[in-house]
Amino acid sequence: MTAPVDLRGLGTYARVLWRRLRLQVLAWCFPLWLLVAVTPPAYERVYPSMRTRELLVNGMREMPGTRLLYGVLPKPGRIGQLVQWETGTYLLICVSLMAVLLTCRAMRADEDDGLVELQLAVGIGRWVPFVAPVVVSWGAIAMLALGVGVILTGLTHLVAELTVPGAWTLAGSVANAGWAFIALSA
Repeated sequence: MTAPVDLRGLGTYARVLWRRLRLQVLAWCFPLWLLVAVTPPAYERVYPSMRTRELLVNGMREMPGTRLLYGVLPKPGRIGQLVQWETGTYLLICVSLMAVLLTCRAMRADEDDGLVELQLAVGIGRWVPFVAPVVVSWGAIAMLALGVGVILTGLTHLVAELTVPGAWTLAGSVANAGWAFIALSA
């Protein structure tokens, strides 16, 4: 028979870890939320109609370097498609970096500082130093993705070509990418 997973003190340790990392998480989230908030209105202001976007879309679809970096821009090139195509790429790259750096920071800093032995000596469960950083990192990514979804949903009232399902699809993609990189990092 296997021994049960010992998670005594997980809630307390996760709260302390969140408190220690909250400024780093916000330093990642605010610029990414700002990027999501300003991009759709900027696209609408610069390219107000489908006719004005036609040259942009055709040029972006034909450039091999752009296709390699971002993938193929879907036609007809609505604002939501442009946001998903370009801003979505930046978001996924940044959330992947955030997930890896935050997870490694949360898991390794206490170990490097010799605090894991101290934590285990005061009675937290054996698995808590592993599980708590994963939980805190997953929560940070969930907070980022939730913000992306809420911001884009709010922008659907200002930018006619954005949709609520598209907003939450991008938010879900951000969350899934972040969570996958947390799992790989852990």
